[in-house]
Amino acid sequence: MLENISESPSNVKEKTQSLGWAIFLSIFLVFLKGFAGFFCASASLLASALDSLMDMGISSVNYLSVKLASQPPDSDHAYGHEKIESLASYTQGVLFLFFSFFIFWESFQHVRSRIFLTHSNFALSIIGISASVNLMITFIMGRIEKKTGSLIMKAEKTHYLMDILSYIMIFVSILLVKWTGWFAWDILGGILVAGYIAFLSFQILLQAANELVDRSLPKRMVDELDRMIRHHDPHVLGYHELRTRKVGEKSFVDFHLVLKRDQSFENVHEITESLVQKIQGRFRNADVTIHEDPEHGK
Repeated sequence: MLENISESPSNVKEKTQSLGWAIFLSIFLVFLKGFAGFFCASASLLASALDSLMDMGISSVNYLSVKLASQPPDSDHAYGHEKIESLASYTQGVLFLFFSFFIFWESFQHVRSRIFLTHSNFALSIIGISASVNLMITFIMGRIEKKTGSLIMKAEKTHYLMDILSYIMIFVSILLVKWTGWFAWDILGGILVAGYIAFLSFQILLQAANELVDRSLPKRMVDELDRMIRHHDPHVLGYHELRTRKVGEKSFVDFHLVLKRDQSFENVHEITESLVQKIQGRFRNADVTIHEDPEHGK
């Protein structure tokens, strides 16, 4: 038995529109902070421009995920198109990791060549504008998340809120340069933001790699599935060949359910249907396949 999840076209449209705004505003911030970083010779602003480039990439992948998730499997992709998201994420993770090391190198070059922050007031104003844009993005994401209950929207809102914390750190580091005259504060801010990006890149690479090789769901989730299946109905004698994997926001679960032999077709259907609904109620966006096996049967 196979159960697929579909989403209303209006929800898909609202989510893609909000993600489109996030991509557009992130592109704006990349150019704004990139220009300001070179103009002010600020390592922390250049690192923040890279952070916005990463935001643009993540939002683009999520945009693609929402569009593809709304499309049913076709003759060439019987299991759906979700792995395109994983492949794109892995590619981005490699690029972002490379760019984070580039920022590290640039920061050390600033020290070696004695290239230090200039036009600190302009740099501070750019950070203020960037923080305001990020607040606008989080407001858009929060509104759509509240309306649709989307995990993608929640994740988007969270990572843009985290960026605001990095803006605070950069703002403080530039202020310290302005007040103390010690330019290493800006370079330190750039190194910290680059380190944060490298950390996020490793997380993206790990998650994408796990999805590409079809790694099973975490043990705690598999254990919960085990309890749900075994205690679902008195007519359930057990199960075997449980397989799980996760691609993007979608979890895939399939197994053979062993039922008492003296069950009618209607009763077997009702038991499996209710079990599918129970699993999907617990694991959002789950694609569940159940093969019914009779007692002592194959």
